[in-house]
Amino acid sequence: MNSDYVFHSRWQVPLNRDALWDRVELLLSGDDPMIWWKSVEVTHYDGHNLGLRAASRFGYRLTFQLKDLEQSRPSRLTFSSEGDLRGSGEVTFVEGGDGGSCAMEIGWRVAADRRWMRWSGWLLRPVFVAGHHLIMRQGEKNLHAWLAQSRPQ
Repeated sequence: MNSDYVFHSRWQVPLNRDALWDRVELLLSGDDPMIWWKSVEVTHYDGHNLGLRAASRFGYRLTFQLKDLEQSRPSRLTFSSEGDLRGSGEVTFVEGGDGGSCAMEIGWRVAADRRWMRWSGWLLRPVFVAGHHLIMRQGEKNLHAWLAQSRPQ
């Protein structure tokens, strides 16, 4: 029963790296740094630890905490995770060649710690992977909409 997953996503963002980082800092200075991501609910945030509940399109919910958030402006955010998903992750901000865009590369190594997920992983692994990809695709789409809506004048 393998409950280990390695996920990688690359989101193209229509801002340069410094402008995107300014938006990330704005989000991290508020009460809800995930206000833009509709299927991810913030249950707790204290500036260093972020409690989340994520809803899969396949009908299950995961509750986990991103802990020890570390920022390295303007290139990287790192964190560990506990709860239903245990592991570590990194978001790297890569400048685009044209200076007007960048990419967010999101890497996450986790183990599913919910008992039913560990026991059914041999069968449902493709569903869990597809669920992750769907929620990440939605996150990228929601981030683009939020960025367009919150552009400084």
